[in-house]
Amino acid sequence: MDTIEQTKTLTDSVSVQGLTLLELLEGSSTHADKGKSALHALNSVQLESKGEGELVARATDRFRLIEGKVEGEGTLSPSLIALDDVKRIVDLVKGNKLARVSLNRIGDLLTVSAGGSSLTLNLMSANYPATFNDLLNKSERECLGEISFNPAYFADYGKIAGKGNAVRVEFTGERKPIIVHLPATKVEWRALLMPMRVI
Repeated sequence: MDTIEQTKTLTDSVSVQGLTLLELLEGSSTHADKGKSALHALNSVQLESKGEGELVARATDRFRLIEGKVEGEGTLSPSLIALDDVKRIVDLVKGNKLARVSLNRIGDLLTVSAGGSSLTLNLMSANYPATFNDLLNKSERECLGEISFNPAYFADYGKIAGKGNAVRVEFTGERKPIIVHLPATKVEWRALLMPMRVI
């Protein structure tokens, strides 16, 4: 007697509100590796939903990492989406911000549908870092203190220092100014960044 073996094709489906997905993808893609020597697996955003009412996006460029969670219905196994394809999804969703967006995975294909429009893309096949939970799990670290600051102000220091140069910060204590050390140029800088009072 002959037997027929069936190969199981991975099928998943998750839906999320368009504006929410847009914010999730735009935010997480800021941390994907976009450099000239970018690792293939890191020039991407990973999406996943375990059916617990949330959709998770992750990205890293080896120097930073980010993970975002939003409300989502359904399941989606870890799906690695190339950054160029993330931009295509963002463009589709921008025109359908108020619509419900569905992401349907069959094997290595992901179809994104919103407001009568859809696109299908090939998912990346690459090993993605599995250490996000270990690195982001705050309960396993001792917090030395917390300081809140306006990131727009901090971004200006990057402009002064120039692309690729490090900016060193020194935290002097809770509710105390942050000392910002800028690399030496023709100008000798001294800078303080005042912490924000969170209300």
